[in-house]
Amino acid sequence: MMSKLVHVIAFGCTLLATGCGNNESAILDKPVVTREDLLAFNQEKALHERAFIDSLVTSMHNATMPHYVETATGLRAWSSEPFRSESKWLEPGDTVQWVGGMALTDSTVLLDWTKDESLRFVWQQSDWPAGFHELASLLEHDQRATCIVPSHLGWGLTGYPPLIPQEAVLVLRIRQQLMNRTVQPQNAKGENRAVWNALLDQMEQGVWPGDSDWIHSPTLAASPCMAWFEGASAYAFDQRPVHMGIELRTFRLTPSDEMPEDLGTSSWDFAATDEGQLLPVLADLQRLYPNQRKWSCWCPADEVLDEAGRAAVGVTAADVLGFQWQFEALDPPITVQ
Repeated sequence: MMSKLVHVIAFGCTLLATGCGNNESAILDKPVVTREDLLAFNQEKALHERAFIDSLVTSMHNATMPHYVETATGLRAWSSEPFRSESKWLEPGDTVQWVGGMALTDSTVLLDWTKDESLRFVWQQSDWPAGFHELASLLEHDQRATCIVPSHLGWGLTGYPPLIPQEAVLVLRIRQQLMNRTVQPQNAKGENRAVWNALLDQMEQGVWPGDSDWIHSPTLAASPCMAWFEGASAYAFDQRPVHMGIELRTFRLTPSDEMPEDLGTSSWDFAATDEGQLLPVLADLQRLYPNQRKWSCWCPADEVLDEAGRAAVGVTAADVLGFQWQFEALDPPITVQ
């Protein structure tokens, strides 16, 4: 098959270069495109497509989809909940249902799947693209996701005329349901996410939690929680200080509250090299963005504190915790007892 393909492409390329003459037999005997040429050409196209997808990723991070994954095959996906990590979650024959839609990267809508006319496919058995089956294996029942599907995981070189163009990169925005099995959640966290999901829904509508006067130019940060910093240049260190002080204000949002409860403010000084001075989520943000001074972050309580920690401060796994903090450079260091 490959030799025939090379032969045909060589014939076409030569005709384009020289024009159609009467010496077709000589042309057919001297193909100008080798198998190695085709492989190199396809590899170069794959590199260009990957670079294009990389550029899309930077613009598609979304406050309502804080969890991100890039798979070994090149699938990129965002979700409101953590992705599954087990390799055997679905079983061949399970029916997956999606509500949502599929579009091209220029936002051209290709398909809409509604509750009445949803997409249903049999996992690892239907003829839908490989990227669809891979995404399904990453998601829980009733989990939302946005996904970039590279062309080799979609309809590839041929496309699906007239709907899907050749070599199309696809964007899926879906909500998954599993139709024919008893769904066991990945963990018990799902039942504690009602307040968190409500907070995400409000953020989709432009209502951000916490003190609206705290940060005026919010810039979202990479985090499993919702975190953003003050983007104004006046609130950035020129370089990370060795010693610094922090003032931290804590909030709690419970299932019975419409507004966060202010749990008070605390402050302390520490060296940048000292470990254990910040909660892990906050410490990760400081490590990733060492020059940013002014922050806001909101997390499910069970992502921030273990059971003993929640009991110590009087919060439950269903609560959401919010933090607002600001760093100050200290030179010379000040010791506060």
